[in-house]
Amino acid sequence: MNTPANPLPPAPSDRERWTLAAVETAVEGIATINERGILEYINPAMERLFGYTSEELLGRNVNILMPTPDRENHDGYIRHYLDTHERRIIGIGREVIGRRKNGSLFPLHLAVSEVVLGDRRLFTGFIYDITDRKRNEERQTQLLQELNKRNKETNCLYQIGEALRTNEPSAEIFQQVTNILNSALTGSNFTGCRVVVDDSTYTSRAVAESPWEIVAEIKAGGRSRGGLHLFASDENAVRDSEHTTERSLLDGVARVLSEAIERSEAQAKVIQASKLASIGELAAGVGHEINNPVNGIINCADIILKEAQPGSSIHQFGTLIRSEAERIANIVHNLLTFSRQDKQQHSLASLDDIVASVLSLCRKRLDKSHIQLRVDVPADLPRLYCRSEQIQQVLMNLIINAMHALDEKYPDTDPSKTMRLYARSHVSGDRQGVRITVEDYGTGITEAHRQRMFDPFFTTKGRDKGTGLGLSISDGIVKAHNGSIECETEVGAFTRIHVDLPLRPSEPTITERATAASGSGGPSDGSRRG
Repeated sequence: MNTPANPLPPAPSDRERWTLAAVETAVEGIATINERGILEYINPAMERLFGYTSEELLGRNVNILMPTPDRENHDGYIRHYLDTHERRIIGIGREVIGRRKNGSLFPLHLAVSEVVLGDRRLFTGFIYDITDRKRNEERQTQLLQELNKRNKETNCLYQIGEALRTNEPSAEIFQQVTNILNSALTGSNFTGCRVVVDDSTYTSRAVAESPWEIVAEIKAGGRSRGGLHLFASDENAVRDSEHTTERSLLDGVARVLSEAIERSEAQAKVIQASKLASIGELAAGVGHEINNPVNGIINCADIILKEAQPGSSIHQFGTLIRSEAERIANIVHNLLTFSRQDKQQHSLASLDDIVASVLSLCRKRLDKSHIQLRVDVPADLPRLYCRSEQIQQVLMNLIINAMHALDEKYPDTDPSKTMRLYARSHVSGDRQGVRITVEDYGTGITEAHRQRMFDPFFTTKGRDKGTGLGLSISDGIVKAHNGSIECETEVGAFTRIHVDLPLRPSEPTITERATAASGSGGPSDGSRRG
């Protein structure tokens, strides 16, 4: 029997056909390379994964499917294995990055097996696209991070809420809030927190301030009261934080603090108003009780004067007793008028008399504090149509505040411990009036305090020296008279308060009077024409 010169290859067995079909239809990419890294086989899944056809890949180095730096280093990886047989991926598998024909990169899991056929060594890679898995893992990581941040935020707000629920806002509470925030927010991107409330600053010991910060404003009573400052490690952290939980948490805590401050101040106002009402009633009662013995003293002094010889020492003592008793009666009268809340009508009043009444109440206190008061109120100033007792109250409040500023700067006698009270005719806009100025050379007022000085219950004095109502009430009185009150000040140098009052609260302006005067001729001319 003759044998053919070129025998046909043996027909593949069923096992070989099954194996080839399995490889060709596998979902995973399968590729085989030789010892030089040259691709000798790829299945259709490889074509789908990388976008190449088999004709484009077979015979080329497998590093075409890798990004830098693996592309440049892969031949060295093979040589290292062939020299050392140190397995770094063969038989182990790991996650690597693949590079498609269009240049896009994607994560994949690569497992490599090794087979030796005679004198040939082949490596087969099994490649699985893990893009969806990595995306899910990243999403899961993000959700866990978000959950942790939300837990931190909730825990932080709860701790701050608990601290404020049982305590009024105070320096101790603000420091506690600072420590809680610092613990909740400080991390790789943020270096510490600072809380500022009404010019007071609270920081944690670990804070590391930087030029980059996120700020949430604290507002109460329609006015800025400070802010929460979160310092970042770099500019990118600030830029990226506009919509993060850090910003959300800062804003939330700022709102909580703002509401707590407003609530605390509202409660304090109610309590203080109740106390002041009680004090007013007590002062009125005491004043009436003092009047009775004072009137008795005056009557006894009159009897002494009637029976004593004029020019005698007894007559002189009687005159002195009566004068001092009348002074007491006058002080009590002014005190009762000052505290009265009746609906007094406007009437013409001399500013000189108003100032004299106020000084009768505070002159002794000025002398006791060694304050030199210079008064310059011209007698020829036009009279005001006002509620004189209310204007007295305004001047009293301004003088008392000036006294406190001078006492704070000069505890003892000093030539510069001076206060001035003067008045001049004044035109505001085109409305005629009077400007009253109280000027002291005391401590001055900071800008932050100047902005709040007319707020009810705002005070920089101690609990035993002020209620924070004086300037607020004064501002209300002046505005009720259609006037205005202004402040000039320089810290450490002076404070000058100007009170501008129209001669009449509803007096027409100069322009209105001129218009009325010019218009008055119109109808008369018209009547003559008619």
